[in-house]
Amino acid sequence: MAASRPIMTSLNGDNSWLLSFPRPPAEHKESGKAYYHIVFEPWLHGPSSTLSPWPIHLSLPGIPSVLTPSDLEALIQDIEVAAGGHKTTTGSNDQSAIDAILLGFHYNDHVHEPTLKLLDKRIPVIATPDAAAVVKPWCHFDTVTTFTNLARDFDPASWRSAPSGCLPSWLNLLRFPGHHELNYCLLLVWSHLEQGKERHEAILQSPHGLREIPDQLQSFFDAEPAVEKLALLHGLKESYAIGHQNTFGAKAGLALHRAAGDPKYWVTSHNSPLLYSGVLMHMLYVYDTPRTIDWAMEQEASALSSEQRVKGLIKPNVIDVENGGRLVLV
Repeated sequence: MAASRPIMTSLNGDNSWLLSFPRPPAEHKESGKAYYHIVFEPWLHGPSSTLSPWPIHLSLPGIPSVLTPSDLEALIQDIEVAAGGHKTTTGSNDQSAIDAILLGFHYNDHVHEPTLKLLDKRIPVIATPDAAAVVKPWCHFDTVTTFTNLARDFDPASWRSAPSGCLPSWLNLLRFPGHHELNYCLLLVWSHLEQGKERHEAILQSPHGLREIPDQLQSFFDAEPAVEKLALLHGLKESYAIGHQNTFGAKAGLALHRAAGDPKYWVTSHNSPLLYSGVLMHMLYVYDTPRTIDWAMEQEASALSSEQRVKGLIKPNVIDVENGGRLVLV
């Protein structure tokens, strides 16, 4: 395993991840830990219900690979040992090896109370204001900080000044809203030195896709000096309620992939066939339509001129990280 590159570990086969970023050498030496470990939107313990199972009830199609905090700690220890870090990642007073919890959206399958209440209250939570409003009344976590959508007049070139909760200075959060609260793009930018030069690499996450690319996001993609787009976390499936599409999958993901300059990886996320039940879900007629990247590319090609098609289109490197699987972003 390359100790100098980010690592993604799927925790439930859907949208819950352990994101591990290499620490700067000074922090590595001081903390004894090779990586900064972020648990992203953990849903690991039971179904997701709103008020009760009767109105809205969602279930994962399979059992998460990580079920308990101990499982998470063991997973982090494996990464640290492989990277040459300490054999034990817990500090004094049995401090958790998890450095932060990141919540980018506020619906119950993204802010899963039964799972989050299992985690150590001392772990800092970084959340959107809406997600923080869900978490704070529990009075479980000692620290809950927020980050917000970027202001419309935000200068894309000044992205390092965007509020990023309690993340270290070499990790930055940017959130670009779409036409609906479900549809947004979250960026996590990792800044590090490589051969004496500063390098910025971004992981993009859009769990429900974007109907169209926001002007502000496109301006960020076009800004100089450019931030490298390392990976896109995006689903392929489409989702509908009362006949209206609310999750924009493969086709919209491909448009985002192109706008971002074709990131090195397209990691499928929030793409599993969730099990929907409950009175409200039936009334809204919620359902998913599976799609593939080949279908999306056919749709893309049909909208291009013959000259553009002849030039050829790059097929994204779509990777499906299995439940419990690990991907090193090289």
